[in-house]
Amino acid sequence: MRHKTSRLLGAASLATLLVMTAPVAQAASPTSEWRGWLSDRTDGLRDGAERAIILGGALLYQNRHMVAGASLGCLAGGAMGATGAVAAGAATGGAALPATGPAAALGCALGAAAGGALGRPLDQPME
Repeated sequence: MRHKTSRLLGAASLATLLVMTAPVAQAASPTSEWRGWLSDRTDGLRDGAERAIILGGALLYQNRHMVAGASLGCLAGGAMGATGAVAAGAATGGAALPATGPAAALGCALGAAAGGALGRPLDQPME
């Protein structure tokens, strides 16, 4: 019985290998017309990625204080929410411990909103 199963698995893996390597071999052949199309496509993707990185970096630079405030506010708010929930869990004998995750998430959201609001005036001083 084991011999039949191993033979079947071997044939299936060989068929899978042949199916998977046939397109790769065809795409890798130097005479294939896919090669030129693929290199043109990757050049376009690379140019688009570079443009997105530059624009994203400029956007991040213009709002750096708001991003930093939101990040620090999230850390502080999450820590406060989790600490409060753990303290409530200790006071209730562990009954309130399942609320630790939602309390930390709510603290993170509120802290991020407050930190972002504090950092925004530093990014737009002329408004």
